[in-house]
Amino acid sequence: MKKLIQNKVIALGVAAWTLGLRARRVITSLGSPRLHGIDHVTIPVLDLAIARRFYCDVLGAVHMMTIDDAALQRYGRPPAPEQGNGVHHVSVLLGGQTRVDLFLQNEGQAKAELGHPHYAFRIPPSEMPAWKKRLESLGIPTEGPLQLGPPGQASLYFNDPSGNHLEVTTMGYTGDSEVGAPRLSRLSYTYVP
Repeated sequence: MKKLIQNKVIALGVAAWTLGLRARRVITSLGSPRLHGIDHVTIPVLDLAIARRFYCDVLGAVHMMTIDDAALQRYGRPPAPEQGNGVHHVSVLLGGQTRVDLFLQNEGQAKAELGHPHYAFRIPPSEMPAWKKRLESLGIPTEGPLQLGPPGQASLYFNDPSGNHLEVTTMGYTGDSEVGAPRLSRLSYTYVP
């Protein structure tokens, strides 16, 4: 019970601190141009069809659009060179608001042993065990939950089929978690949809 209360207080403290920083940013930038948030993030993938299935079927994203040569033609643009490498992409919405563009790109994924770049998605603390179970039941290896931040912070690490490093993270977690960094070399696998 003490751990539950402590972790909830820390989670509320971090949320209040973040809200205070946002308010200060707005107040200090009155009259000046300012950024309002991230519009989208791009992630390089090796196969658009597999990436779409993974991000939609496994992570729960919603398919927004696909840009391929047919779409480029509809927009009055010429076909993409190099079989669409760096141009063709699938746009998905994660969490109902974050647009992720999955670009066909033969390089750019993080090396297996490097922790960055990686892409982290927030989840409620109660969903951490369900995410671990879901990913592992689909043959996707995970590392975690791991605590790299204050008590109650927890992260679960895994890769997408192209080898991009992904993370689901939360504050206020009261379950068991190791303290330490993920062993990324354990996350490689072959995705079978």
